[in-house]
Amino acid sequence: MVDPRRWPLAVKAPAVVALFMLVVSVVLTNAVLARLRETQERHLRAMSTIYLNGLASTLIPYVLRSDIWEVFDVIERGSALEGGFGRATIVVVDSRGETLAASDPKQTPVLSRQFDRSLAFNAGESLTVDAEKARAFARRTLIHQNRRIGEIYADYDVSHLLRERDEVLRTLLATNAAIAILLAAFGYWVIRRMLGPLRTLSRHLDLGVAGNVHPIAPDAVGAATREFGRLFKRFNVMAEAVNEREALAKELAKEERLASLGRLASGMAHEINNPLGGLFNAIDTLKRHGHTPSVRAASLDLIDRGLKGIRDVVRSALATYRADRDPRDLAPADLDDLRLLIGAEVRRQSLDLDWRNDLGRDLPVPATAMRQIVLNLVLNALQVSPAGSRVRFEAAVARDQLRIEVHDQGPSFGAEAHAVLLGIASRPAPIGDGAGLGLWMTHRLVRDLRGDIVVETSDLGGALVRVTIPLTRPQEMRDVA
Repeated sequence: MVDPRRWPLAVKAPAVVALFMLVVSVVLTNAVLARLRETQERHLRAMSTIYLNGLASTLIPYVLRSDIWEVFDVIERGSALEGGFGRATIVVVDSRGETLAASDPKQTPVLSRQFDRSLAFNAGESLTVDAEKARAFARRTLIHQNRRIGEIYADYDVSHLLRERDEVLRTLLATNAAIAILLAAFGYWVIRRMLGPLRTLSRHLDLGVAGNVHPIAPDAVGAATREFGRLFKRFNVMAEAVNEREALAKELAKEERLASLGRLASGMAHEINNPLGGLFNAIDTLKRHGHTPSVRAASLDLIDRGLKGIRDVVRSALATYRADRDPRDLAPADLDDLRLLIGAEVRRQSLDLDWRNDLGRDLPVPATAMRQIVLNLVLNALQVSPAGSRVRFEAAVARDQLRIEVHDQGPSFGAEAHAVLLGIASRPAPIGDGAGLGLWMTHRLVRDLRGDIVVETSDLGGALVRVTIPLTRPQEMRDVA
């Protein structure tokens, strides 16, 4: 409220009017007082001239004879003034500046000099007013036959003229203040009436924040002025459009939820389908070579780990709703199992798989998420590599980070696949086999683990995908099985 720029318009406009009236009142008051002062001084000068001319015509013969008693008698009879001026103080001096007679001989003795009286006037002045003393000082030169024979000095009370100025000043101030207050009040009332439609519009906007935008009633539209009537009509059109858009947004949100559910189901199917291939391969091996103890033990161990992987996929899907469960730390064997799972695919495509797992201990990262990331990247490398080419996998720990690298000899990543893997694709999550769902889920999992993905050119001639994961657990989960 201290800053005038923050005042409401209903206060600011009357304040401007009051300030304008204050400036006008100051200018008018100065002009009126200056005019009154000029008028008073003009009348005072005319009265002094008439009064002193009358005294001069009577005093000149006695001054020529230096008849002090006659001079004193004249000024004694002429010292009484009318019109509220009271009794005047008169001093008559000769050509030498010595006092001949005065209306108050005690204060102005005969033959005394009157230098102070002559200094009160500028050259050529015959009247001056001292407002502090409330006195007017006048002088008249006595001239006989073009010869200066003396001076008449008179001073008298002008307090009634100064009181008149004060009364005029008070009247002007009171009148201007009353006019300013009335105009400010009238301006406030007018501005309030003018801002009424804006308050109506603001109220409807506030109601629109909490829900649907309510159109302005037709009665209010009809009662508004032409400008605000057009504004209200446009607001109602906008309100209808906003309400329709809100309803459409709700429908789109509903459809998006259904689409998200479909993507979730597709993702679940994709992530479960990968270990299922390895499980069927292990079962097929058991059927053919189940009588061999080493093969049987390895196949059963692979089936056990594959089922645990499926269980972990379900656990990850439920992690959002079961956030109180802890995930299992990543063990070196979790990554080596993936080599067995993709063995059939490697043999089918006649590829050379170089598997380098340098993890020597369990790491504090979710095992399920890392298995899914590695499996998606390796399967993608196998899919794009031509028959007889080489694929290399490397896992190591460097600077408190888990580093995963997948090299292939296939063509480089396409623009769309590269965008999906790095999370900069313009389209939503892909749905369907071969649409890039594995890359999309890899990006999402790496992002949830606060990791980074870099795509470069491999020394094998194809693509290199490097994933770095900090060795901290982003979310606590437990088994859901």
